Amino acid sequence: MKMDNFSNDKVDIRSLRRKAFNYRWATLEEDVIPLTAADPDFPTAPEIREAISQYCSDGYFSYCPAEGLMDFKIAISQWYFDRYDALCNPEFVLPVNSAAHGLFITSAKILSLGDNAIIPDPVDFLFRKSIEAAGAEVRTCPIDQDTAWQSIDAIEELIDARTRAIFICNPNNPIGKKLPTNFLNELIVLAAKYQLWIVSDEIWADITFGEPTKSILNRELVDYSKKIVVSGLSKNFGLAGLRIGYVICPNQHVFDSIFKSSGHQSTAFGISGLSQMAGAAAFSKAEYWLEEFKVHLTKMRSLTIDFINKTNFLAPVRPDATYLAFPKIINTDLKADELVHLIHQQARVALVPGGKEWFEQHSDGHIRICYATSEELLKEAFERISKVQASKGVF
Repeated sequence: MKMDNFSNDKVDIRSLRRKAFNYRWATLEEDVIPLTAADPDFPTAPEIREAISQYCSDGYFSYCPAEGLMDFKIAISQWYFDRYDALCNPEFVLPVNSAAHGLFITSAKILSLGDNAIIPDPVDFLFRKSIEAAGAEVRTCPIDQDTAWQSIDAIEELIDARTRAIFICNPNNPIGKKLPTNFLNELIVLAAKYQLWIVSDEIWADITFGEPTKSILNRELVDYSKKIVVSGLSKNFGLAGLRIGYVICPNQHVFDSIFKSSGHQSTAFGISGLSQMAGAAAFSKAEYWLEEFKVHLTKMRSLTIDFINKTNFLAPVRPDATYLAFPKIINTDLKADELVHLIHQQARVALVPGGKEWFEQHSDGHIRICYATSEELLKEAFERISKVQASKGVF
């Protein structure tokens, strides 16, 4: 199939200005190019759109099973088996209203008031929010930003009698790195030593360059009964607005507990049937689209790395996953938010600053660049920044 889903003419900026919020096209001035929230500028696969259309065609939008539609649960299970050599019973998969909600309800199940949980630093702010919402304390452990490793010894030093879980983000947002197999095995052994939960956010697992992500559920890893995966379809298939997430549980008991904490059975919470059918179509019919997307992203990654290497105010990076780059600011006294503001005002390009409110303390002094856009738009954004840098010398 000819790859034409990711050319510049596929980016419908008029639609994006109506629909793409979260500090993107719909919330910024019309002359600004957003390389901000991790949300693609491309329409999703035709097969997904067709599945949505067919679901809507008869006009019925009835209640769905509180435990989730079996078609979607089976599609998730098959996806993990085919791509990650992981066995997960579809009966133990809970579709939820976004991966973010999956983090919250999982935290609510495994944590109580006064407990604590360990997270990587840097990592997305939703990890902290979900743990604190459960009444628990957050403890952070730094990541080596070149390798994504954490020191197992440093993690162990954070563990005490009230520690209940270790959270990981694989691949990591914002640094764009996969976790190595050796580290995952060492982490599992450590968790088993103290009988801690491992909660693995794998929302980015499908967006990799080179070797695939090693899911915490991969059968080659050390076996352990307290692994939980949280993921969704916002990054791999561009379906953020449909709020499609899921939690993969290790057994019926854990599924029942997380299901209870989800509030699904009350009908006050849950994921729509339309979203689940879109998710099932994505996994069963649109894998080719994802692979084409990754081919496009490989080129955009190279353009981004080249741009960063040519600047004198950003340190080189080489992400091996996600469509994010997270370079450190160098050769300037500007803070991350000041640099981002200046680039916005002078170059008319929007970026995301590091900082504890975004990605924990060790993200200070960095900026995040999302390159899930067309080649023309990405080049234009980088040219604008380079011109301001050359002509005004402001950074």
